[in-house]
Amino acid sequence: MTTNNNGGTDSEDDPTLNQKSHWQQTAQWLYEPDRDGGLTTAIVFAIAEAKDASPSEVKSPPLYESVDVAGIEAAFFGPHTENASRQGTGTVEFRYTNQLIKVRSDGWVQVYERTETELS
Repeated sequence: MTTNNNGGTDSEDDPTLNQKSHWQQTAQWLYEPDRDGGLTTAIVFAIAEAKDASPSEVKSPPLYESVDVAGIEAAFFGPHTENASRQGTGTVEFRYTNQLIKVRSDGWVQVYERTETELS
């Protein structure tokens, strides 16, 4: 897992889709438009890091079948000038294969995997 004190997670940052699922962060990537080119690239690199794979291996299913990355990019990181701040504030979570992907408006892309399921 990539760690960074500026974008690290704490117990409040552990997503839960329902009461029985627990998720653990396995990777994170800071989206930097000047470096990454597009949000899709940052998401793919974060998924690849979590899978300990090459980004070129992250292709099935196509990311666009799971989420509208262009919509997230426009909402959070849309066109802005030197004096303007980000477009939106918040978090978008979506499932990609067996992972939960969290895109935050501060640029962090976090990948989580299910760690435990309680039986009812």
